[in-house]
Amino acid sequence: MKPPPALAVIGHSGAGKTTLLERLLPELASRGLRVAYVKHSSDAHPLHRPGSDTARLEAAGAMLTGFATPDGTQLTTRQPLSPSLLARSVDRVDLVLVEGWKDGPLPKLEVWREGLEAPLAASRPDVLALVTDAPALPSTVESRARVPASICAVADFLTAWLRDQSEAPKVSRPEPRGVTHRAVRRFDGDTLREAEDDRVAVEEPLEIRVNGDAVATTMRTPGHDRELAVGFLFAEGIVTDGDDLGSLFHCGHPGEEGYGNVFEVVPAAGAVLDLERVEATRRGTLTTSACGVCGRRDVDDLMATCERVAPGPVLSARTVARATERLRALQHTFELTGGVHAAAVLDANGELLASYEDVGRHNAVDKAVGALVLAGAIRAPRRLPVPPFPTAPTVLAVSGRASFEIVQKAARARIPVVVSVSAASSLAIDLALRAGVTLAAFSRNGRCNVYTATERLEPHPQPPGFPQDPHHDASR
Repeated sequence: MKPPPALAVIGHSGAGKTTLLERLLPELASRGLRVAYVKHSSDAHPLHRPGSDTARLEAAGAMLTGFATPDGTQLTTRQPLSPSLLARSVDRVDLVLVEGWKDGPLPKLEVWREGLEAPLAASRPDVLALVTDAPALPSTVESRARVPASICAVADFLTAWLRDQSEAPKVSRPEPRGVTHRAVRRFDGDTLREAEDDRVAVEEPLEIRVNGDAVATTMRTPGHDRELAVGFLFAEGIVTDGDDLGSLFHCGHPGEEGYGNVFEVVPAAGAVLDLERVEATRRGTLTTSACGVCGRRDVDDLMATCERVAPGPVLSARTVARATERLRALQHTFELTGGVHAAAVLDANGELLASYEDVGRHNAVDKAVGALVLAGAIRAPRRLPVPPFPTAPTVLAVSGRASFEIVQKAARARIPVVVSVSAASSLAIDLALRAGVTLAAFSRNGRCNVYTATERLEPHPQPPGFPQDPHHDASR
């Protein structure tokens, strides 16, 4: 496993390393970066107070030793600091900053000011730059890069360095099934160019049947039809959890015209799927990739299907604000076409549970929820979970806007937090308020606007001396 980018911040005692990092971390967080911090010491320090319970149990052979309080949990290991140890956090952080470790294997940034001993960089070629307010560098390091001792300048340097790290050659992967090719002529403002090949997102119909009875036809991106059908039926209240499901399959035979566009759901033995939950006006109608209420009699009808989500859990506001960042690395079809939405479900710690793309954001949500229903992570309240106990889905992150139907699908799945990249509609806010769902929108660069159920979020005030930028608004 490749470790996340890591950099050591070194310097003589009194250079201001800790002060710099204390002010730097909020700036990096405001730019959407998830940063881990490690303090390295060359001196021997007990990790636990001698004679304490944790010290005794660590000595007894515990591989990990922890101490938990209402303020958080601290885990320690006797494994020495190394790139392989940092690799365990590759999915959770974008950058690891290690204070100290001047003789370690990481690239380094040295904090130096006049009046101290000669810069450490003179004998360490892996120092990338010196952070200093000195007008000039000593002759021994005058050829090294110099970064002004301002928070913005250091943050700019680090983000540029991270960008360079990410520009390594990408591993080629086959095109997703949801991508096809069409000819296009581009107008550049002056000239209509010759035709060329362009990648576009596939949109095809999928008819969903239950025991041969057509329930709905939805326009979707092919792929993960099993998850889509289950998620759709769950959102409609026809399926309550995976125990209701028997056989799931595409109708017809491979090679036949239209094969793959009709999906059959057969109930499990003894299960009864109540198709009457889908009103007669909706049964068999076309549900477009942009619509989640086609065929409904009225909006109140849909609101009545949502039960109030149970209180809790309390999450870090940063976890919620950064949830949409996970979408970027998962949008392979969007990267090729620019024509699909994405939805991801995360647990309370921000760990990814499921993610999917589709031309319709409602379909992307249905696929993610359907996958969790099939995995047993979403079950009917009356049915107890079975081992291995799945992690509770807690945050639904969606690209685009948060519409009424997105909140409805989250509430139906008892996912207490919804966060979107773009705006939230008035009906989405009203339903989230009634359903007890925390709704956040305009989630960008580690910030967001929270409209409902803010009691679920634990604020993280910025350190004194680092004021909030009064000109920034998350909606811009």
